[in-house]
Amino acid sequence: MMVPLLLAVALAMYIIPRILMVSVKKELNLPPRLSDKSKRTVPRLGGVSLFPIMVISVGAAVVSCLMDMTGEQSLFDGESESSFVQYMFAIAGLTTMYLLGVMDDLIGVSFLSKIGIQFLASLLIPLSGLYINDLHGLLGIYELPAWLGILGTMVTIWFISNAIPMLDDIDGLASGLAMLAFSVLGILAFIASQPFLLMICAAMVGMLIPFFLRNVMGWRIGWRNIYLGDTGGLTIGYMLAFVVVALSRQGGNTLPDGIIMVCFGTLLLPMFDVVRVAIMRTVNNRSVFDRDNNHIHHRLMMGGMSPGNVLITIILVTAFFVLLNVVGVWLEWNLSLLLIGNVTCWVMLQVVISYFKNKNRDKIDQQWMSL
Repeated sequence: MMVPLLLAVALAMYIIPRILMVSVKKELNLPPRLSDKSKRTVPRLGGVSLFPIMVISVGAAVVSCLMDMTGEQSLFDGESESSFVQYMFAIAGLTTMYLLGVMDDLIGVSFLSKIGIQFLASLLIPLSGLYINDLHGLLGIYELPAWLGILGTMVTIWFISNAIPMLDDIDGLASGLAMLAFSVLGILAFIASQPFLLMICAAMVGMLIPFFLRNVMGWRIGWRNIYLGDTGGLTIGYMLAFVVVALSRQGGNTLPDGIIMVCFGTLLLPMFDVVRVAIMRTVNNRSVFDRDNNHIHHRLMMGGMSPGNVLITIILVTAFFVLLNVVGVWLEWNLSLLLIGNVTCWVMLQVVISYFKNKNRDKIDQQWMSL
């Protein structure tokens, strides 16, 4: 599926500089990232490019496939036809999320309005007939009632969609983690013979490559950083959630039982981190929707890591969790024990981070006392 990948790269390379120009002229900027040494304000409308690029790239790939079809062959046979319908519902939901993100980046949206619109967009995917209907023995749960599967899918989509924007504080973190997730999911889509999901994954990886290179290495040749913003974060998160749910449904069919663990394993770090932050805010009698500097990338930097090392660490840890779940599922480990293993590794990681964070804080306190 090179058509959506290459086309998305080309379109992103063409569109991003023009978005930068508009953002600078209209002063649509945000304070510099934690990792930006230049201290220049950063344009915030990078995510505006993602939706049209994905639609064009996937659409062009579909047309290309149809033109290659001969005789009675069709891209829309059997499961592919159902996937196409689900994709169209997802595009409708993505349009809603995209417009919400644009409004939020430009003028701001009230909390209640944002929640309502996001749940409406989350509902569209189950309405297409796509929802998590089986946990394959995870926590002793197998087939789910339709109402519970639909409700759980909506909450999952909303949760993932809002987890991605929280990673946009460090250069390349949101785009790098999303590229890794879409790459793994793309491989699964190829194994499962799901052409539409494979096209989506290829297009998303293609459009994120220029963002990643610009934010991580662009300074070497004078490229300016750019935020994905809420528009980009919601777009990436929504499509990740859609692909994760769609591939999870292939467990026991074209993919092994328990593939849900691999799918969600690609997003384990941001999802667990959001849960941890929400618990900490609740314990401290604060709203779970408050903003603070207590996410995993902030904590790693407080432990003495540079932004570049934080990026590498989070990518490597995510790759470890993906590998752990792939091995566990393919070797048919008990899914509940596999989940416990994931949680145990996560807790150990938090203990190590807390140790270095406290050690670094003590070191800083001692330096201040010596002055």
